[in-house]
Amino acid sequence: MVSFVDQKELQNDKDVLSAHAQWETNYWHQHASRVESNNRADLIGTRKDVKVTEIRVYNDKGAQLSSYLIGLAAKDGVFALSVSPAKKDIDPLVKELVSSFKLVPRNLDAEETKRLSSEAKAQR
Repeated sequence: MVSFVDQKELQNDKDVLSAHAQWETNYWHQHASRVESNNRADLIGTRKDVKVTEIRVYNDKGAQLSSYLIGLAAKDGVFALSVSPAKKDIDPLVKELVSSFKLVPRNLDAEETKRLSSEAKAQR
């Protein structure tokens, strides 16, 4: 699932990607016993419009949930999705996913979506 966080939710911070990661971390601090986060710049390549944050959330019994929080900057906020569990063996999948992101400033019909997907695959 992909969600969108409006920049207004992020206090109009100029660095929406870092603000979004902090916003998510703050949310989990309210709902978990402990939260750890780590910026995973190694998964984004040279892109400046994407941020991957590894988040580990613990309950009071020590159980852990880990995920990669992926934020894609947009003009007025951040598109966000999560990949879980955060493990080294899915790092290549996350890298591929991040490299495939392309914001298109209009609604796409099925044919154009298919064409753009094929073009992106051919560029790899």
